Amino acid sequence: MDPRPFIIYDKGVSSLSSRIRRRRRQLGLSLSQLARIVRTSPATIARYESGWHRFQLYTLEKLASALGCRLKVELQAVRPASPAVSWRSARRRLGRLFWDTPLGEADLRRHPRWVIRRVLEFGDLADVQLLVRLVGRSGILREACSIRFGSRKTHSFWESMIGLEGLVCSGACCRREAEVCWRT
Repeated sequence: MDPRPFIIYDKGVSSLSSRIRRRRRQLGLSLSQLARIVRTSPATIARYESGWHRFQLYTLEKLASALGCRLKVELQAVRPASPAVSWRSARRRLGRLFWDTPLGEADLRRHPRWVIRRVLEFGDLADVQLLVRLVGRSGILREACSIRFGSRKTHSFWESMIGLEGLVCSGACCRREAEVCWRT
């Protein structure tokens, strides 16, 4: 077994950044000294130590080597796959969100945007998690990108969430159109 300490990138960016900084300080190296060893700029080292989230594996390997460490990047399941959800339990949970029409088993297949919009607009976190288990994360993101939410607040929230996934929303808030319809 290799006696060198590990820099493990498995607990998030802040953990990795703090481990790099801690190890550099243990060795008594300044940012400039470490940058010279790694053949990069002190600004790059500072970014890596301050929570930079766009790490390059090549640079991380050079950093680990310069710090006398091994880099270990792991991909492990955080939790076991969610058990299958029965449609009956899903309908019981989500039914309260469909006050105008009873939620039917075929609705999710025939009208996924309608179901997803209701859950994202009026549901709570447990409802959204249930929907993820039913439809899948990518299915929800695909539909949510084009949904026109009724309130600016909901639209802004989901636009931000979808933006974090690196996607762009094409659906605009439809409140203005609704206001015009109600006035006439």
